[in-house]
Amino acid sequence: MNSSDFRRVEKLCVAAFAITLLASCGSLGDTGAVKEANELAIACKTNEALRAVDRAARGGGLGANIADLQRVVILRDAGRLSEADAALAERNARAGADAEARAHAERSVSKSLQDLRAERQKQTGRRVCS
Repeated sequence: MNSSDFRRVEKLCVAAFAITLLASCGSLGDTGAVKEANELAIACKTNEALRAVDRAARGGGLGANIADLQRVVILRDAGRLSEADAALAERNARAGADAEARAHAERSVSKSLQDLRAERQKQTGRRVCS
């Protein structure tokens, strides 16, 4: 097998993995609601953002999985830390997350919060809501 053949096989394997991953989620769900929630959070509309997260969660699939962590990000951004901690604990329990998965979720939430605040800074000139 030459390098060109290897690259084709490698691309096929990556594509197959992506399809399998998406199939395991069942569906994409309401990923538009996740995007909307992020935009609302950037605009400091926390309660509206949480309602959009609720819609995404009800939609199931990948959107619901993302919504679980997005809820934590939005709550932390709003300074609602006890609610955020409870939401993350509930998500981890529901997912049966082991220590490694919990640590990964925490890193994802922290990175997403940094990204949200950086985007708010870019759009509005301020990192946090007043």
